[in-house]
Amino acid sequence: MGTELALVDWGGGVLTLRAPDGRYLSVAEDGFVRASADRPGGWVVQETFRLEPHDGHGSHGDGSHGDGHLLKHVGTGRHVCVTAGGVKVADRDDEEPAVLGVEFTEHGEDAVAHAAATADVVLVVVGNDPHINGRETEDRTTLALPAHQRRLLEAARAANPRTALVVTSSYPYAVDCADLPAALWTAHGGQAAGTALARVLAGDVSPAGRLPQTWYASDADLPGLLDYDVIGGRQTYLYFEGTPLFPFGHGLSYASFRYADLAAHVVRDRVRVTFTVTNSGDTAADEVAQLYGRPVDPSVPRPRRALLAHRRVHLAPGARAELSFELPLAAFGFWDVAHGTWRVEPGAYDLLAGASSEDVRLTGTVGLPGTPARPRPVLERGLEAVDFDEQRGAEIVDRTKRSGDAVTPARTDGGEEDGTAELLYRRCDFGAGARSVTVEVAGGGEGAGAGSVEVALADGRVLARLDVGPTAGPYAYVSVTAGLRFPVAGVHDLRVALRGPLRLARVGFSG
Repeated sequence: MGTELALVDWGGGVLTLRAPDGRYLSVAEDGFVRASADRPGGWVVQETFRLEPHDGHGSHGDGSHGDGHLLKHVGTGRHVCVTAGGVKVADRDDEEPAVLGVEFTEHGEDAVAHAAATADVVLVVVGNDPHINGRETEDRTTLALPAHQRRLLEAARAANPRTALVVTSSYPYAVDCADLPAALWTAHGGQAAGTALARVLAGDVSPAGRLPQTWYASDADLPGLLDYDVIGGRQTYLYFEGTPLFPFGHGLSYASFRYADLAAHVVRDRVRVTFTVTNSGDTAADEVAQLYGRPVDPSVPRPRRALLAHRRVHLAPGARAELSFELPLAAFGFWDVAHGTWRVEPGAYDLLAGASSEDVRLTGTVGLPGTPARPRPVLERGLEAVDFDEQRGAEIVDRTKRSGDAVTPARTDGGEEDGTAELLYRRCDFGAGARSVTVEVAGGGEGAGAGSVEVALADGRVLARLDVGPTAGPYAYVSVTAGLRFPVAGVHDLRVALRGPLRLARVGFSG
């Protein structure tokens, strides 16, 4: 006689199995599988499994497999087998796994559709368990909800239009909310999360949370998983130019708010910004007013807008509050890679006040003092490879296993590492003259091909070409020096081209 278990698919083929008494199947220290855990947990989670088709036979349309299944324990990576002492994970790779017959007595979406059809209101709760698929040791492959959760939501929505969505998660999802009357997100809030959620849903408390990240509409809005060039990849609310599903700072409540009377003044080394917020609804609620800024005419790529300050204020219906923000000039600064320091650029800055990074209600402009841009002192400081102004075909990678950044040619479509990267550094000051160049670079390790670094002025004149053979590994940097083909003085834009499996950390010049 078989055992009936509740199977939950968390996405990516990761499953949990729960016994009728509510306990989860878990693998103990002795290797035996028992229904003993109150919930999944631990650094190495012992309650997660994968179902695999036996002998590689494909699945039927209903999710079953004709020749049975193998059950693999995720924590150990070994299959479950049957021994004289009971059911346990295999001790050896060559140990015969158990072939399971699986019969689905009820599909979750069918149960949801039946219950939703006669309900007044339906709440579908989806999301992640931080012990299973919200971990620092695992990367997600998609923003989409797990297929199992999508089926539950679609079944409820088809059966009852009064279906609302509750998402409890550590991260954003690309979930279609267009036909839903309401959607509520909460992070994992601890032991009082259930009570807080119930009070918000019942209308006892007006929600006032705001998204601390951008929720993208699809995977296509994101760059590659290992693309750390936030500016070049147009990532996060700072640089993203598409239409997000929900923007950074977004959040609605049971009230509405009106913004007015933006004013800004510079007083010595501070900027004072004021505006008013009025509760124009009929429910007492909190508003999180947000203030963003951006330079009007930046000399280098800067964010579309950057959060300067925010204030949470509780207002009764019809009540009005004047909010005042005192900002140091440094709040408008940026990290100047040309000089390795923070700098406030002089000029006009836009101020944007509103309810999110995209829901801007008020705008204004203020003129700020600062430090003008200066050329890069390359004879004194050299160039960190990652401090480029523009790039083509490059990836930012780890300089060492502990710290730092380097630049390497991006892999080709075929996965090869023999591509070409071009880096542009604007306004490089060579002073009275430079005569040699030194690059700090690592090769691809044993068996890797040779590469080269070409240093040229932006007008195409090549200053030097340095050939680099394999080094002891991708983190084994060497210094290679060459004389310049002609001395160069004054201020020029500089191009550096990388070819082959190289990691470039730094370029230096001497006179």
